[in-house]
Amino acid sequence: MRDSRLGPTEWVNAGLKALAKAGYAALKAETLANRLRVSRGSFYWHFAHVSAFHAAILSRWREIALASLFDEVEGAADDRLEAALTRAFSTDSETERAVRAWATFDEQANTAAEAVDAERVRYLQALLADAGVPAKAAETRARMMNWAYLGFALSSAHADEQALRTLVRDLSQLVRPPSETRGIGAVARTRRRPAER
Repeated sequence: MRDSRLGPTEWVNAGLKALAKAGYAALKAETLANRLRVSRGSFYWHFAHVSAFHAAILSRWREIALASLFDEVEGAADDRLEAALTRAFSTDSETERAVRAWATFDEQANTAAEAVDAERVRYLQALLADAGVPAKAAETRARMMNWAYLGFALSSAHADEQALRTLVRDLSQLVRPPSETRGIGAVARTRRRPAER
C-alpha cells in the first residue's frame, strides 16, 4: 500500500472524481481507500464520520461551481454576461449531474445545491442589472438562465464550438433589454416601417 498519510484535500478530490464517475454510492471510505491504495484509517484521521466527508465534498463542489466561475468572468475583458454563459455551457457537467442526483434523496446535498443555485442567480442578476435590465426582470431572467443551464447540464447534451457560440449569443440576446438586442426581429421591424406610413 502507499503511504497512508494522505491529506484531506486528496481524499476530497478522489471523492469528487468517484462521485462524477459512479455517483453517490462510490462515496464510501473502504471503496475510496482501495482506489487510493491506503487504509481506511487515513480516512478517519481526517474525517470523524462519513457525513463530515460529504460536507467537505459538497463544499469543494461549491468552490468549483462558483468561485472559479466568478474569477474567470470578472477577469474577462469582453462581455461578462456572455463570458458567464460560455463558461457555464462549456464546462464538463458530470459532477453537476452527480450532485443533483444525490440531492434528490439527501438533505445535505439538496441544501448545498439550493445554495449554489441561489448564488448563481444572484450573480447573474447582478450581471443583468449592469446590462440595464430592471431589477425585477433581472431576477426572473437570472432564474431562467440558471434553469436553462441546469436543463442543458442534466440532459448530457454536448454542443460543438459553433453550436455553443449560437446558444450563448441567442440566450444572451433573449435576456437583455430590447434596445441592446440585435437580430431578425429588429431588422423585420425596420423593414415594416415604410409600409406602415
